[in-house]
Amino acid sequence: MPCAVVRVWEVATPMGVEPLEWILLCDAPADSWAQALACVQQYASRWLIEEYHKALKSGLGAERLQLETAAGLMAAIALMSVVAVRLLVLREGARRQPLAPAPEAGLEALELEVLQGKGGRPLATVGAVALALARLGGHLNRRQDGLPGWQTLWRGMTTLLTLVEGVRLSRHLGQFG
Repeated sequence: MPCAVVRVWEVATPMGVEPLEWILLCDAPADSWAQALACVQQYASRWLIEEYHKALKSGLGAERLQLETAAGLMAAIALMSVVAVRLLVLREGARRQPLAPAPEAGLEALELEVLQGKGGRPLATVGAVALALARLGGHLNRRQDGLPGWQTLWRGMTTLLTLVEGVRLSRHLGQFG
């Protein structure tokens, strides 16, 4: 099978850190710097794509669906995809920029308000939002627990969306603020 080979390596790494090196086999041509860079960028985005699929499968349970038609399965996965992307944005934000302002977590203002009200503490950062959502999903947030997984985030998001729908319904009915 014909392929191009692209080698990528770090030139300057901090002392004591082993430099990264990738040897990529690409089915697209890599005859120029731009083509080689495109190959590297596609490979680098692979991890995010893998995490998206993991969110669909592990967190949202797309593989456990027992739908009988392709149309039904496609519709369910389309809805799940929206939630998977939201969870992925939140999780990546909590990992990469945990001290970013809470509104950058990807939740709507009402969702943040309800999450803060349910948790009973202010949510100033993306990291705090992620942990509050995880607590709704059963994460105990002990020091040894680490970051929450997909299933915990999914359970937390499901609970949060149910609470938010209750607030919207109560507002619609005019019984509360």
